[in-house]
Amino acid sequence: MHAFARRRLRSREAVDEFTQDVFLTFIEALRRNAIEDPARVAGFVLGICRNVSLDRARVRERRAALWAEYGHVLIPESAEDSPAPDAMKLEDCLAALTQRARDVIRFSYVEALSHLEVAERLAISETNARVLRHRTLGALRQCMSKPMVWGAA
Repeated sequence: MHAFARRRLRSREAVDEFTQDVFLTFIEALRRNAIEDPARVAGFVLGICRNVSLDRARVRERRAALWAEYGHVLIPESAEDSPAPDAMKLEDCLAALTQRARDVIRFSYVEALSHLEVAERLAISETNARVLRHRTLGALRQCMSKPMVWGAA
């Protein structure tokens, strides 16, 4: 399944996401007892790969058609109407963080709490609060340095 995805997708993240979708579908099939012959599992997984790939292609085609038909309505008339790209990107990067990492950022920068106060709120040591903030800022910095990607499929 990994080889199937690598032949069709460009980025490692896309391959990992595809593989995760296939695994999820396979596990759901196992839970439904949809696999009758265990000797044919490889073919079953290959079928899942094909179906996931076709579903993604259909979604892309639908999005392209919708964008072609309604895209002019979605583009704001002036730049003042839309949020700054950096603000949108930061929002996406924050959404990708764990809840605990988002809490550290909120406590440190929105509520302006000290490391000790952050540690008390999260029930961790002050040193752990410092390390968590440092790592979270590093993850945000790395996310913000990547180009913005539109569309998941």
